[in-house]
Amino acid sequence: MRIVGFASPEEPHAPAPKAPERRACLPPVPSLVSVRFDSCNKALTYYNDLFALKTGDRVFVSGKYAKEVGTVDSVTTKFRIRLSDYEKVISLAQTPVQGTYRPVLDKMVSMDADAVSPEDFKTWFLPPDAPADDPENVIVSGEGWEIPLDDLAGAEDSEQAVFDRAVRYCNEGKVAYVSVRNGIGKAFVEGSQMYELDFRLNGRMLTEGYCGCPYPRLCKHLLAVALTLSVFTKTGAFDPDGDFVIIDPGRLFYMIRHSGQPITVGSADK
Repeated sequence: MRIVGFASPEEPHAPAPKAPERRACLPPVPSLVSVRFDSCNKALTYYNDLFALKTGDRVFVSGKYAKEVGTVDSVTTKFRIRLSDYEKVISLAQTPVQGTYRPVLDKMVSMDADAVSPEDFKTWFLPPDAPADDPENVIVSGEGWEIPLDDLAGAEDSEQAVFDRAVRYCNEGKVAYVSVRNGIGKAFVEGSQMYELDFRLNGRMLTEGYCGCPYPRLCKHLLAVALTLSVFTKTGAFDPDGDFVIIDPGRLFYMIRHSGQPITVGSADK
């Protein structure tokens, strides 16, 4: 069965994963690390002085592969190098995922206060932002978009062709993550790259909606998020005025798989 672009799972009460507690924060251990990237299937060596890294950690680095997450193949603390010869590890994916999740339609949903935060989710799929004082990182905003969840077509600048692409994005699982905390929303949608979106949610109205993509009108990414919220809040699975996290199961299991931790199973009926 298809519900406005979403698949309903055959087993709506299948067990859902409950992730273990976060790895304790350890002091940095200077090291040389071998990092493997999926796009080139080769490992390159980087200097690290920011983290206590271990094999299997997911990291971002400076240099040629700055926008691609890599996996640490090996770590050594026995080295003597010239720093100018090496790019560096600059970010570590925050592991493991936390919270208890249950299947709703084609996603996993959590109302758990320990559910994965937008900040942690971002570390898995996007490199860190440039420093705030970097001239190329100055952010300016105009008015945000307003989208009534019960009348997506009635939103200002809504275009049928763009809406159709938003539905396709929902069908294809491109809406990777949506969270609302105290009415403040954050989402990540995969297009030509992973786009970060901000919004506010007040009942059935999305306001102050912003997307990082270059499209100058109401974009498919923001419409896909609004469509996700519209469909999921109508299921009655959670209160649209409460706090919740919606995450694509493929992304959730990807994060858990790479966390290097065992998985405990929680109840889908919690």
